[in-house]
Order: sequence, then structure tokens, then C-alpha cells
Amino acid sequence: MKNYTSQFLIVTLITGILGFTGLEFTGASVVRFIFLVSAIGLLISCLDSVLISKNMRKLRFRKLRNRVKNN
Repeated sequence: MKNYTSQFLIVTLITGILGFTGLEFTGASVVRFIFLVSAIGLLISCLDSVLISKNMRKLRFRKLRNRVKNN
């Protein structure tokens, strides 16, 4: 999921600008809905990258600690 962070950011910015600048057009409600979906995807993607990187650091530390104990 963290591979899609930049794409979610771009889609969120573009749809946010189009949907919430006060322009009235027929697809404004659809653009606002796409903004909400992409913003949720961006939030999940960012949280995923933070949590996975934290877990990966723990795993690396455990492997390093096991190597030191074995030597």
C-alpha cells in the first residue's frame, strides 16, 4: 500500500482543488466523492508505511541482537 502514497497524494490534491474551490459544474459531487476516497486511501497508505517501517526496524534489531548473542 505504501507504493501508492504518491498517487493518492496527487489524486487528492487535484480533486481537492477541483471540488472545493467553489466552481459549480455537473460533476462536482463526483469529484468531491473521489476526493474523500483518495484522502482515506492516502491516510491508510501513510499509516501503513509508518507502521511497517516500525515493525521492520524491530525485526532488524532482533536479528542484529541474535547475531551478537551467537558470536
